[in-house]
Amino acid sequence: MTNNDTTTFNDEARSGYEKCTGCGVCMLTCPVWRQTSDVMLTVSGRTRVLQGGGTPEDIRESLLACVLCGACVPACPAGVDTVALTTELRMSLGGEKKRAPRALMFGSEKTAGKVFFPGAALRGDEKLLKRTRGLLEQDGFKVFDDSELSVLAAELEAGIRPGPEELKAFIGSMTGVTEIVAADGFLHRHLRQWLPGVRVKGLGEALLRRADVQRALKTADLYVIEARGYHSDHARLVKVYDKVRQETGCKLNTSLQRSAIPTGATARSGPQLVDTAAQARWILDKRKPNRIVAEAMEDLALFKKMGGHEVIHVSELV
Repeated sequence: MTNNDTTTFNDEARSGYEKCTGCGVCMLTCPVWRQTSDVMLTVSGRTRVLQGGGTPEDIRESLLACVLCGACVPACPAGVDTVALTTELRMSLGGEKKRAPRALMFGSEKTAGKVFFPGAALRGDEKLLKRTRGLLEQDGFKVFDDSELSVLAAELEAGIRPGPEELKAFIGSMTGVTEIVAADGFLHRHLRQWLPGVRVKGLGEALLRRADVQRALKTADLYVIEARGYHSDHARLVKVYDKVRQETGCKLNTSLQRSAIPTGATARSGPQLVDTAAQARWILDKRKPNRIVAEAMEDLALFKKMGGHEVIHVSELV
């Protein structure tokens, strides 16, 4: 089942700021707030400016500082979709940014069944891609060449809205698809809107559903959840990962609110105000794991660079 609506988010996204009460609960999980202590760089600060009559241009620095980790979405007691709001506001900075003219990204080829979008980061590691692909193929997934989709995702994150014909072409190429595993968590919310009725899940969730993968997790492991995809479907995934934690004894990069503490390493745009190494140290605080298991390639690279622990990708558990 696909959707003919090629908008990025629903019409409520831009006006969602009106529901914000300014309680600041979202700041408890915000990596930008934790490192800058500047309320104006948080979604709480942005909404207060907008409620006071400010414009997106007035909060340009704040909008670009956000790493879109989504940790504030499940934390918000008013139910504001903070990621949708921030992304839509980025698109309206100084008038919507225009993408460079190019040929239609998606052709007329159609796929069906269960497909796997590896994402740009995993495509860059041939060894891990081969290993991950092999595991998912055992479960009936076929790899989809999502290089063009990765370009579209990077543009969305930067505040460039996809062209309607381009998006329609992508939606058309997904005719017959029933399930998608997407390594790029930023895409999850978009895929669910564009392809209603198609089940979308992250790479970690897909692999952890395999008994051999889950059995390989040990009590001394720290499992680092990819934050963007997790927070886009938090109400469901918090139960999935809590079950994994209970059954394996491993530790997770989650807070007391059951938000996944983000490193910010997956952010592709903005001034990069978040020190990803500092976020990683926060995750490791008072924890002494024998091994770190990462879902996101960017987190894998970050923890390996820091040293001091064995660090593996989730696909390397078996």
